[in-house]
Amino acid sequence: MDIVIGPYGMQSPHSYRRSHADMYDDLIVHAQKAEELGYDGIAVTEHSFWYDGYCPALLPALASLAVNTTRIKLVTGALLIPQHDPLKIAEQAAVLDRLSNGRLVLGLGAGYRPEEFHGHGVEIGRIGSRFIEAFEVVRRALTEETFSFSGEYYNYSNVSLKTRPQQREMPMWVCGGFADWSVKAAAKRGWSYCTTGDADCGMGVFDRYAAFAREFGRDPSTLKRAKFVDVYLAASEEEAAVTIEQDYWPAMRDQFIGFGFFRLKNPDGTQVTEPPPGMKEQFITNPNRPRGSPAHVREMFKPVTDYGVDMLLARLSWANFRNDRMLESMELFAREVMPALRQRSRK
Repeated sequence: MDIVIGPYGMQSPHSYRRSHADMYDDLIVHAQKAEELGYDGIAVTEHSFWYDGYCPALLPALASLAVNTTRIKLVTGALLIPQHDPLKIAEQAAVLDRLSNGRLVLGLGAGYRPEEFHGHGVEIGRIGSRFIEAFEVVRRALTEETFSFSGEYYNYSNVSLKTRPQQREMPMWVCGGFADWSVKAAAKRGWSYCTTGDADCGMGVFDRYAAFAREFGRDPSTLKRAKFVDVYLAASEEEAAVTIEQDYWPAMRDQFIGFGFFRLKNPDGTQVTEPPPGMKEQFITNPNRPRGSPAHVREMFKPVTDYGVDMLLARLSWANFRNDRMLESMELFAREVMPALRQRSRK
């Protein structure tokens, strides 16, 4: 099992304002630290048109890591491919794979925010169909010397990338969450699948993934699975609670209301500007989320390691916007959690 730290969004929420220069400097420092600590990879994630500077361009961000690290895998988790020209993404990915000496891992997602599709001039309808075509274009461009493609959204004739990736088979993942269409599409084509959720929930997605694979005549054991898990780690339960209260919840409050996780309306049709009663408590006290001391976090990861996922993305950065807390959590996770996860996954 590969253990990846992130994904990083390089965000500057109201609760912890930072300059863009500092955020991207931190990304390089954290990637170098993650490599030193023995993580297998570092992931970045994208969104567009959000006030806090959420990273809108993953491959340039990872290019800075390619020249400042030597071993660690560089993961997009996720690049929202329907909002981009897939052939141009394939070209950029090939260049980055060369720059990094074959360390790029492409996680591609569909996206969901109308503001992003409208801002990029892309029709938001039938996102799933557009995603499937775009994923296939990127895959074929990176693996075939010359390819043609005829689809509803993309059409190419005898296209050949002259800069080829270093990896003959670049790892590509569908970052699709829980949606049936994405699980089914990935299983049908044998594409690796990544989902999110707490450590003990969302695992049912992989059961559906396997069931769809069998339905299409594929052996589920040949499929690869990855899991995003938010982790709130500190030396003690009390310190973790402080981190959640000071870092995680203020940022999540912005995400819920402004970002569009929950598009709630008042009776008069206006946008809700405050979280509904009980939402804060629900997220802060969620018993299924790995939080607290290393011993507790190790125990909470058992469903993931018992299932045997191929890649775990531990999102420490989501709860720790403060640089000092993030570095402390990285070291604590590497020293007191990661060895146990590796041992379980080998078993």
